Amino acid sequence: AAGALSVQLVTVAFERERVRDLFSRFVPENVVDEVLASADDGLRLGGVQREATVMFTDLRGFTTFAEALTPDHVIDVLNHYLSEMSDAILDHGGTLVAYMGDGIMAVFGAPIAQSDHADRALACAREMLAVRLPRFNGWLHEQELGSGFRMGIGLNSGRVMSGNVGSERRVEYTAVGDTTNSAARIEQLTKGTPHQLMLSGSTREALTVPPDDLLYVEQVELRGRRVHTTIWSLTDDGTDPGKWTFPSV
Repeated sequence: AAGALSVQLVTVAFERERVRDLFSRFVPENVVDEVLASADDGLRLGGVQREATVMFTDLRGFTTFAEALTPDHVIDVLNHYLSEMSDAILDHGGTLVAYMGDGIMAVFGAPIAQSDHADRALACAREMLAVRLPRFNGWLHEQELGSGFRMGIGLNSGRVMSGNVGSERRVEYTAVGDTTNSAARIEQLTKGTPHQLMLSGSTREALTVPPDDLLYVEQVELRGRRVHTTIWSLTDDGTDPGKWTFPSV
């Protein structure tokens, strides 16, 4: 009995460290500690509802850019870009949910609740546009790979269901629901417009102190939603003034 108990304790400790190593790639270290402490079995998450802010980002024109490079160069450039943006997300307490080519999905306020999730997401977006993207573009210039890129960022706040999904053989952490779907569509709205950042009215309302540089853009109809969504941006998000119209999303 003592031997069996010892084996079980070692197995649990090993599994905990494995989960810690895996999860720490996606969330800050202190969040990993809270997740493991609050999980029922100490090992994995169940589904929980949270008030959160979901972020989607996309690098404009990367697919066309990549067609002229070797696969090794494409991966090198992509990893450099994703490293910059991922560090910004983690530094602001966000959770990396998924990489989708040059796109990123992140959530602020899940799996651990954060009362300032919208503020964190907006601060992260500012850093991406003002610091991370220029630094990445500077690196591209040094490598003689072009003058750089613009990007699109969409933020939306509301209730999300977060937790592990998948099968016995493969499990991934995610955050699902209407809030997530709308965040993805808001990011798509930035395509073909001068704005690199767009956030919903719900994100503006979730900010603890709305900043003075928020800019009202327009009310739009997102696919799958009955009511119009108010879209905001920043007065200085790399906007390139000109004639434009919203894409249909």
